[in-house]
Amino acid sequence: MNRWSAMLLVAAICASMGLAAPGDLVWTYETGDWVESSPAVSGGYVYFGSYDDSVYCLNADTGALVWSYLTGGSVQYSSPVVVAGHVYIGSMDYNLYCLDASTGALVWSAAPGAYIETSPAVSCGRVYFGDDVGRLSCLDASTGDLLWSYYAGPLIFSSPTVTGGYVYFGSFDHEVYCLDASTGAFVWSYTTGDYVYSSPAVCDGRVYIGSNDKKVYCLDAYTGAPIWSYTTTDYVYSSPAVREGRVYVTGYDAKVYCLDAATGALQWSHDFLYGQIWPSPAVSGGYVYVGSSFNRFYCLDADTGALQWEHYMGTTPRSSPAVSGGRIYVGARDNKVYCLEAGDGDPGQWPMFMNNRWHTGTYLSDVPSTDLAAGWNLIGDPPELCYLSECCLDDGVSTLTWDDAVAAGWLEAPLYWWLAGPGGGYQMLWSSDCLQREHAHWVLANVACTLLIPQLPPAFGYQADMSDGWNMVGDPEADVPLADCTVSDGVSILSWADALSAGWIEPPVYYYQGGPGGGWRTVETSGGDDDSLRQGRGHWVLSNQSGLTLRLP
Repeated sequence: MNRWSAMLLVAAICASMGLAAPGDLVWTYETGDWVESSPAVSGGYVYFGSYDDSVYCLNADTGALVWSYLTGGSVQYSSPVVVAGHVYIGSMDYNLYCLDASTGALVWSAAPGAYIETSPAVSCGRVYFGDDVGRLSCLDASTGDLLWSYYAGPLIFSSPTVTGGYVYFGSFDHEVYCLDASTGAFVWSYTTGDYVYSSPAVCDGRVYIGSNDKKVYCLDAYTGAPIWSYTTTDYVYSSPAVREGRVYVTGYDAKVYCLDAATGALQWSHDFLYGQIWPSPAVSGGYVYVGSSFNRFYCLDADTGALQWEHYMGTTPRSSPAVSGGRIYVGARDNKVYCLEAGDGDPGQWPMFMNNRWHTGTYLSDVPSTDLAAGWNLIGDPPELCYLSECCLDDGVSTLTWDDAVAAGWLEAPLYWWLAGPGGGYQMLWSSDCLQREHAHWVLANVACTLLIPQLPPAFGYQADMSDGWNMVGDPEADVPLADCTVSDGVSILSWADALSAGWIEPPVYYYQGGPGGGWRTVETSGGDDDSLRQGRGHWVLSNQSGLTLRLP
């Protein structure tokens, strides 16, 4: 089954179950004017600016307004950066603003004396941004005091990127610049053939950037020497996205390009035929998300460029999208910010059950049965592999083997489950196959019945071995306060609090809450969304070393 067929399957399943399908509208929020500022998502909130002179903070789950701050001019293209509890954003009133991320209260503002259409970059306690007189400025992030400025001229629309002690940006003088981030001293520049609107992406010692000369460039990050360039058929306003050895970029020619990051060779391109594409693409969870002037928002397969779904917005989505927690946030020229369901896109930093965000967290635990209703049913995963041929179905009158139940028309074969990663997708399960651990399964039943699972061991989660990095630990038999859990390294057993203090693990723990108003929940002994590991939920724990074991009482 290819991804397009799988997406159609998901949409049909979700529609039958009343769930959100990929590309579905979750909510919108209307401001007083265009929204071309790209949203930033942080801590469960969405931040962005609007042409109505305001900066907004919304609840990411519901779209409810948390606060807004009125500047002295329109907030057009500058997109917010959220760092250490502060929101940094530029305005056409000549000011760069630092706001309190929780309340929207003004912390400081600084006026360089020109329009600010770039998005700021924050690094090592400093804020970097360009302005419409061609000056790149560096301010103290805490006070707004000017530390240095560099005049490139005649206009800087390219947002800076700061990494490795250097700041990179493009300018309307056709140049790509590299400056010393501490002093503003010139390091190198590279001349393209036209204006540089595009903002640079810096990865593995290379700078990727587009130009109005219709080219995408790859430069040596330390010397500025050209490594390769790729010629498109129109202006390249967008900023490249670099993921897993590929460079994704959009063009004014209504195309999305995927290039080999090492050589610049074209991997694929998708031509939408109509309109133009100004915004930069977002790449997440194996998909490329982008909006076009043809009033549509698209999702493409990152490996092949094949269209997965599209959402007709009735207006032009002009901001670059942000993808977080399985949702897409994008601004448009009908004055709204849209939140769309990402489907099988990236569910955030913690891939739920092997990237399967449809999982409800429900295990088939030590109760060897689960009820099925007529229609599509989402069931959980067994603690161990279990062959379908060993399962039975009971309609309250008789009990049939799996094969006999299919033959009797009680349910339809096959089942489906999602395999993440390269070559993944929706997989079919037949009677000779196994229900998969740590995956959800879709079952289409024609009658109400009960699925009986043989010889299941106790519920996963009493004790979970952890490796270095993110670990998915299962659900306890009952809710367990996090403070009652212990962690062992094979020599010592520490309380949860002591394990945190020792640096064995990092707070918080996460689990995914499905349904309306759901999303990722933090678990901490205090100050989180929850203080307990929850029955029927998978939990994600970040370990700093291998060989640790999480023990539940």
